[in-house]
Amino acid sequence: MKYITVLDFEVSRVFQYKLKEPHRNEDGVVDHEEFIRNKGHRLNNCEWMAHTVAGIIKNEFWNSAL
Repeated sequence: MKYITVLDFEVSRVFQYKLKEPHRNEDGVVDHEEFIRNKGHRLNNCEWMAHTVAGIIKNEFWNSAL
């Protein structure tokens, strides 16, 4: 399972999407940016990453893990 996390500066929120299978364009190439645009985000107003572990580490958890 893969996830995409989007930090959207336009709405000051973090979004996390679960991908059951990679989003591929018409050429069969994995295209995460197209997926993000289709969710309504503007690429010039956000940062994103694809990863395999779900969840967001919160400050209090991170500090206690050190």
